[in-house]
Amino acid sequence: MSRAVAMALPLTLVVYAVVAAVHFERWVSAAVAIVVAVLLWRRHRRARFSAYIFLSAMALRSLMLHMWPLAAFAVAVIAALQLLAARRTWPSVNRARSPVRVVNDDRMATP
Repeated sequence: MSRAVAMALPLTLVVYAVVAAVHFERWVSAAVAIVVAVLLWRRHRRARFSAYIFLSAMALRSLMLHMWPLAAFAVAVIAALQLLAARRTWPSVNRARSPVRVVNDDRMATP
């Protein structure tokens, strides 16, 4: 299941990029979709975050333009990113894996 999700989500973004470029002439959106698909395909550690940002912007833009099928597509892909297989394939960015380490988590210095 994890392998199917790892292949399906980038491929859906590539299909979206082709449709956006050919039918709607949205070249910037198509280019960003390709970049996000490559990040997902290579399992970059920021791929999940990039997908959320791109798909949220796509959903908001399509809602403002009353393009309901595109909004439904963006929401469906965001929902697919919530599946357990997608979470295993692209783990979320957490504080433990961050290169910046916080030594003292105290916000105020002691007097």
